[in-house]
Amino acid sequence: MTDIGKIDKRLAVSATIGRDDLVMYDPRLAPFTMYGVFYDEAKGCYRRMPEEIAACVNDGVKELSIHTAGGRVCFATDADCVAIVCRRPSLWRMPHMALIGSAGFDLYVRGEDGKLTFYGCFMPTNDAKGYESIVKFPTKEKREILIHFPLYCAITELTVGLPEGASLETWGGYKREKPVLFYGSSVTQGACASTPGNDYAGKISRRFDTNYRNLGFSGSAKGEIAMMEYLAAQEMSVFVYDYDYNAPNAAYLRDTHYRGYRIVRDKNPDLPIIMCSMPNYDRPGIEAHERRNVIAATYARALAEGDRNVWFVDGKKVYTTFNADGGSVDTSHPNDYGFHRMAKAVGDVIAKIWGEE
Repeated sequence: MTDIGKIDKRLAVSATIGRDDLVMYDPRLAPFTMYGVFYDEAKGCYRRMPEEIAACVNDGVKELSIHTAGGRVCFATDADCVAIVCRRPSLWRMPHMALIGSAGFDLYVRGEDGKLTFYGCFMPTNDAKGYESIVKFPTKEKREILIHFPLYCAITELTVGLPEGASLETWGGYKREKPVLFYGSSVTQGACASTPGNDYAGKISRRFDTNYRNLGFSGSAKGEIAMMEYLAAQEMSVFVYDYDYNAPNAAYLRDTHYRGYRIVRDKNPDLPIIMCSMPNYDRPGIEAHERRNVIAATYARALAEGDRNVWFVDGKKVYTTFNADGGSVDTSHPNDYGFHRMAKAVGDVIAKIWGEE
């Protein structure tokens, strides 16, 4: 079969950077700023939460804690290109998710209006061990750059390449540096966004110019006490509580949902908490209504107990035609349109919390 890149050059993917004048930098070091992930020297990989805590939750969280969903590296440069070289221990190829979203990096540029906008992707190859790629600009001028890490992939090494002589400075930071913390399922982790920045957490971050942490764990977010205690101890400006999808059934959700809310609230009496029911409310056979009612009951109980800093994204009201309108890839996981719907629903609540309606 003919390589499509030979028919359409715009679909060709280069396996090499194609320049020999680049200086390679370690993004863990200043003046780079890293968000959402840290480097585990003992294990030799980036991760989202400490291994010793992840291992106390469940095996899925332990494995997925090294997936880099929500990881970002930011800097400023006047370079006319940015390159990356990455290494990874393995590669998950999923038929319902684009490889650039699951295992690639993308790049955003902050404009004069202060908004981060999509510019391009570091397009991955099928090499399971890693790849190199480059994004080119038409001019040499100072830009603030944000690079998203992959959503469904572990990264053991990353270097960022800039042309020799190009400037490298600290970027301007977020308007809100205290992160919004998202806890949830594969949907929260980012399945099945087409690029790493198209998940709903990333979209909300750009809307409000806020830092965030993605603690979505595919198939593994079940509200265990160990997990909720870890979450309760984290620094956060808003807590998005979104694990409905991974509760095995409505009865399990009923046994864990209020308990998890209470653990977080007791440690954070003034924290805004947003409770979410699953977006695919119109998918048949998944107890969507019963699950929604469990979350509604937690919300009502919190209000009755005097909590005035709790909010509810109600699938019954905002997601009744989610799948019917083409919001998912497989009736479970959102596509980019579905994530746009989720970002709007959750983001509108955050706008109320922050008085930015």
